[in-house]
Amino acid sequence: MNEQLKSQLESLLFVSNKPLSLKQLAKFTESDEKTVKQTLDDLSKERASSGVVILEASGNYQMATNGANAEMVKTFLNSDLREKLTDATVEVLAIIAYRQPISKAEIEAIRGVNSQYSLRHLLMRGLIEKIPNPNDARGSLYQITTDMLQQLGITSVNDLPEFSKLVEHIKLPEVAGVTTNEPETT
Repeated sequence: MNEQLKSQLESLLFVSNKPLSLKQLAKFTESDEKTVKQTLDDLSKERASSGVVILEASGNYQMATNGANAEMVKTFLNSDLREKLTDATVEVLAIIAYRQPISKAEIEAIRGVNSQYSLRHLLMRGLIEKIPNPNDARGSLYQITTDMLQQLGITSVNDLPEFSKLVEHIKLPEVAGVTTNEPETT
């Protein structure tokens, strides 16, 4: 087995977040498909009893955890997710739910603090997702996921309670020189 090709294939499969086709793997390794296929078959046999295996489905390849370790890995991954959401994280989630799609900068402008930690935890839990920003190719926007809707028991963000009804019973702190809920007169 070509050790350099083996190493390249492992690297590509490791960093990819989706299955890669034989054609893609051949293109990126600058090898022919027959050699790549043979190396993948050998690599798959070699890794069959290791912690990370190579899966093949319909000509697409991906690295995955060995099925024999699935329960232990699932427990490990879910251990972080069992912790309750912090107040800050719930606040970020509410902002995203009511203002989506919304950028990180907009979330932080509303909160007045860095929200990276909360965003990361919400992404890890699958409650929010990043989508491309149509106005800025360098940035992303955040929105809630269908998993989040399922956890809330609703089918659409339109089913969320009206924000104004949620806050009508909350008395905001008074700030000197600022009046609230009263129209400005001139």
